[in-house]
Amino acid sequence: MTFSIQRPVSYHDQVHRYLKDMIIKGRYQPGERIYESKIAKELQVSRSPVREAIRTLEQEGLLMIDEKSKITVYEPTLKDLEDIYQCRQALESLAVSLATQSAKKETLELIERTLREANREFEQNSCQSAQALLHLNTRFHDLIIEASQNRRLQKQLHDLRSLTFFTEAKILKNVNAALRSSASIRAFTAACSKETKQKRQN
Repeated sequence: MTFSIQRPVSYHDQVHRYLKDMIIKGRYQPGERIYESKIAKELQVSRSPVREAIRTLEQEGLLMIDEKSKITVYEPTLKDLEDIYQCRQALESLAVSLATQSAKKETLELIERTLREANREFEQNSCQSAQALLHLNTRFHDLIIEASQNRRLQKQLHDLRSLTFFTEAKILKNVNAALRSSASIRAFTAACSKETKQKRQN
């Protein structure tokens, strides 16, 4: 993987983005130990921005630092995934409510089109549809979160979604599992459609 440091963006942000991408894409495996000095040398930066990026990733739940300052990649379990989805379900329900109250008509129509596409892919039940469904799932949640217009809620959901992407990549490895991850889309269909209709009638 080729990665070059860009001057206009802070080193901390660039290192954070690089490490996060390495973790989510599996180049750093769950439980694998990582070293500040090695990363700093690899990216040709000082250890300070690397240390800051590692602390940020620890706060996001993607890295673990023990009492001896040993840094390892977070190792997810099925229970972790269940807990994350429970949190997301509660927060995204609020996001849906806020979105249908404040979103523009064009945004609501785009959300509905995304839902229709997701339902079509769900019915196909294939490897290709599973990948498309995960993409649509991401687009759907992006639209809902942005339309909520609540910055604090957006931050919490984006942090949770980072963990979701990571756990899905490590745990949900087959078509049926990928299709099960569409449950959040299907669960929101009724609520979103109902509130959209109410908004149009008002």
